[in-house]
Amino acid sequence: MKQIIELRDTKKRKMIAETFGISLANLSQILRFKRNGKNAEAVRRMAQENGGIKYTEGNEPSKVKVLDSHGNVTRVISNK
Repeated sequence: MKQIIELRDTKKRKMIAETFGISLANLSQILRFKRNGKNAEAVRRMAQENGGIKYTEGNEPSKVKVLDSHGNVTRVISNK
């Protein structure tokens, strides 16, 4: 089953990388479950504690478009 932790806040990503002494590239690999080093679970836990959202295959966020009375998209809502 494919998993990923999505953390878009770049300041928090940098903070996590600095805390564990890893590169941002390595952090990305860990959050995509492609690396499982000794600190990988702690990195993932910290990412989730700082706003990261864990998705598994088949659990991707769905998006709904909000339309005005003329059929124009006014905003998009995600089920995160």
